[in-house]
Amino acid sequence: MTGHDEGAWIWDAFHRETPNQLMLFRREAELAAPAIDGALEIAARGSFRVWANGTMVAHHDLHSAAPGVESLRVDLAPGLAGATTSRLEVVVGVYLLGIGTHHQPRALGGLFVTGSVHDVSGAVYRLGSSTGWTTCAPSFWRQNTPQMVWSAGFTEWWDHTAPVADVADAVVHGSWTAAVVYPDGTRPTPYRREVSETTVDLAPFRMEHGVVHAAAGPFDSRAAECVAAGAGRTAASVDVAPAGDKDGRYHVFSLAHQVVGFVEVEVGTDEPCVVDVIAGEALDEHGWPTATRQGIQAIDTITIPPGTTTHRFWHRRTFRALAIIMWTAATASLRRATVYTVTAQRPRAEFHCGAERYDRMFEISVATAAVGRQDLYEDCPLREAGHYVADARIQALFDLVSTGASSLARRSILQFASVQDPDGMIPALSPSGTHHRLPDFSLQWVSYVDDYVRFTGDNDLLRQVTPALVRAMKWADARWDTEARHFAVNEPGWWPFIDWYDFDADALQAAVDAQYLVALHATTVLAERAGDSCRAARYRDRLTALLAGLHEPIASPHAAAILLCGLPAELARPRVALDALRGFVADTGYWNFWVCLAHLALDEPSAAWELLRDYWGGMLDAGAGTWWERYARDREVTSSTDASLCHPWSAGPIVLLPMLLSGTNPFAREKSRMRFEPIDIGGSATVRMHTPYAWI
Repeated sequence: MTGHDEGAWIWDAFHRETPNQLMLFRREAELAAPAIDGALEIAARGSFRVWANGTMVAHHDLHSAAPGVESLRVDLAPGLAGATTSRLEVVVGVYLLGIGTHHQPRALGGLFVTGSVHDVSGAVYRLGSSTGWTTCAPSFWRQNTPQMVWSAGFTEWWDHTAPVADVADAVVHGSWTAAVVYPDGTRPTPYRREVSETTVDLAPFRMEHGVVHAAAGPFDSRAAECVAAGAGRTAASVDVAPAGDKDGRYHVFSLAHQVVGFVEVEVGTDEPCVVDVIAGEALDEHGWPTATRQGIQAIDTITIPPGTTTHRFWHRRTFRALAIIMWTAATASLRRATVYTVTAQRPRAEFHCGAERYDRMFEISVATAAVGRQDLYEDCPLREAGHYVADARIQALFDLVSTGASSLARRSILQFASVQDPDGMIPALSPSGTHHRLPDFSLQWVSYVDDYVRFTGDNDLLRQVTPALVRAMKWADARWDTEARHFAVNEPGWWPFIDWYDFDADALQAAVDAQYLVALHATTVLAERAGDSCRAARYRDRLTALLAGLHEPIASPHAAAILLCGLPAELARPRVALDALRGFVADTGYWNFWVCLAHLALDEPSAAWELLRDYWGGMLDAGAGTWWERYARDREVTSSTDASLCHPWSAGPIVLLPMLLSGTNPFAREKSRMRFEPIDIGGSATVRMHTPYAWI
């Protein structure tokens, strides 16, 4: 080791960027004498653990960080105490949390270290991460697992549950290679974050507490053992657990809404005790936290010393159900349990109508939208922590109307522009270690820019992204098949999504074609605003010609809704069949929001109200605490909600309720069409909404 080992941003030689990535970083050295103390300043793209000479000295639930002000200090002294050898080994295990959290064009992970140790003679040895570090991707962890596979079943998070013996074995027998040192230009930098932590006392949400009885084992995972424990328990008020190695105390909580953030527990125990914290989206048939089919559950485990201690657990996925188990035969108690919800700061959305059912719908919508925001973008869905174009666009609209807040949407639009593909297509997901090519999402990005600029008047943003807009539309124009009069989407690896709906080929094609027509109109409006009359005229003429080529009214409900929501009424209504939306109810709140707006474009507010009342009301009656990703009224709850039980794209009532009860449509493209006859529910509503024209 030298005396001049400064820090640099490092990662492994294979540049792994996949979510669910575990990487061990190691620094070894022979000192002149045994080390006695030392400290590191660490920034890591993910939660991390630190070992000094085989002893774990730190565990940080770090979501993301940059060197400098965001670094965290780690004291190495506990691992160096009593050292009798001059050999030094520092290991940092970094768990890459996954897509959407790393604020780079790709999901770059890594580590940045500065610091030093002192030996008994007082000599100082630098431990910066610029040279001498090696990396290992341990075989006991599933490396390079695709996101959806990662989410399947019960997910154990390495940063809490990896056995110490497995880590030690990887250190001794793993395949270690020299770390890559990234140039300074790629070093992450701090962002101005708009994040708040709100304290939620869990005591009012405790469902039961009692004793967990040991189930037959052995179990192949901590998750399986904890699930089995839920089926074998006695709900009672007990102070001391019965004797036995696997008997313990538990507490079950069920929150009113899904949250995402830190769980902090204060535990008192007479002897060392293993504590499991189990988080899920719902309670199963045994009243125990459970995952949905996509495995949205975390099992976090710690061993705590005797006495009263406080511990914090980070859950980056949403949870509503929580169980805390103290595995001990001694006297132990849960003194306090608190959730610190973490979300981007936003003004409070305002709505009150005095009808308990609809006020409750609004509060659920606010809670659903809140957990979808992360620190940099309009992020959703939380089940993937992924920043998708269509998801971000609809959540941005909810923010723009309900609070007027625009900073996350602005950053979101710029992020997508920064990763534009060479052919002009906008990737569907960014930041990400994977590459999604969804043609309709690329087209939606153009509409996203139009939405944002209309609501904010941000001409500076428009100037910045105009080159990307031009490239995106050049790509889109080239995809239009003039002979077949269709937008060509059949390319290897492409996925025209539109909606989770059982489309036939013609209906899906019609929806993508409609999205292209709407993008043409958005580009025309943006070009006019930017003062580029030639480009505006070119796209206006192209749109006019393509609309003239629609010889039959559009009957597909998705295509009809896209046109009605994206084009001026005088252009859209003549091209849509009169009964295109009659009786249509989608399986996602995402699309039912657009269908409600389409009904308003057809001057049918009562149809929009009926859809809101029945669809979201049905979800409410089925037990929703936050709005679900999918819901089908004609199926069992378990079969229709085979995805997340909290998805911000379903939070449409956050704007639909104040719109319908005040008779104001802020999405109308002409101010003259903004007002309509409000829905009468027998009382007045207190409403505050932001429109492109003014606050109401």
